[in-house]
Amino acid sequence: MSDVSETGAAQAGGTDRKKLLEVKNLRTYFDVEGKTAKAVDGVSFHVFANEVFGIVGESGSGKSVTSLSIMRLIPDPPGRIEGGEIWFNGTNLLDMSYAEMRKIRGNEISMIFQEPMTALNPVFTIGFQLKEAIRHHRKGLTKAEVTDRAEEMLTLVGIPDARRRLKNYPHEFSGGMRQRAMIAMALALEPRLLIADEPTTALDVTIQAQILELMLSVREKTGDASILLITHDLAVVAETCDRVAVMYGGKVQEISDVKRLFAEPLHPYTQGLLTSLPRPDKERRKRLQTIPGIVPSIMNMPPGCKFAERCPLRESRCDTIEPELVEVRPDRFARCHLVEPEGVADAQEAQA
Repeated sequence: MSDVSETGAAQAGGTDRKKLLEVKNLRTYFDVEGKTAKAVDGVSFHVFANEVFGIVGESGSGKSVTSLSIMRLIPDPPGRIEGGEIWFNGTNLLDMSYAEMRKIRGNEISMIFQEPMTALNPVFTIGFQLKEAIRHHRKGLTKAEVTDRAEEMLTLVGIPDARRRLKNYPHEFSGGMRQRAMIAMALALEPRLLIADEPTTALDVTIQAQILELMLSVREKTGDASILLITHDLAVVAETCDRVAVMYGGKVQEISDVKRLFAEPLHPYTQGLLTSLPRPDKERRKRLQTIPGIVPSIMNMPPGCKFAERCPLRESRCDTIEPELVEVRPDRFARCHLVEPEGVADAQEAQA
């Protein structure tokens, strides 16, 4: 059996591949009305180079706060990164100054925000906002070269008549076009890591598929970049991700490659998410299963397992003892008292 702590879970498995991003025991708290809200409480995972890694979970699970913490965009006050490490390409981002982080953002790590209409500045043209990052990080380019690069990126993301469209304001773009413009801005400098926070929210199914296909195709064209995909949509995870972390209550509850996650979900929360999905091979008249209850408030988290109150397999120890994230299968991790580790020691001995 291989017991892995919060930090150790991020280090175990797949040691022969290069880790582009490694988050270790990240804790991000918010001070609200005299209380401390632990939005992210001991999160650990890693993203390999040239990998699409997904983080999935219900609203309030800590997905977006995790991504904002990586970018060092947590508003302080009321929020703060209480502790942990965020290693990117061998450097701990939490040791960097604000000026040093500005050189990283947009250049080496870019982010597609959840709602482009609020992320884009309504009083500046799409072209101005797209060219701003290029000018900031590529100071040797002429004005004409910056404009050509901006036009090239809008064309790459499928916006027709890109040169003219650079003069448009965000409100003159449709929702899908604004999302494409956000992707163009995020990829203009060919970052090594793209963080996509709910990139298909509020888009119809056809546009969703186009945006996801676009992200993957642009990644291939721009090199060996990795994608950290934040979503609540398991169908999107199945379609795009290589590995996935399931979050709940500010903690990672399960980490697995996508195929094994869907074939054999280990954590009761993951099982509940998957059984609530509509299945074309199931009887249509049968009601979809649901997970009873609601996500506990981050202002008042239970002392034991965060999922215990909603778990159909709940035991008395679940209410008082917080389970650790443990390697229960080779390169698979789960935070549950009821998931017995198996095959890990044998696999490690075979590798040795």
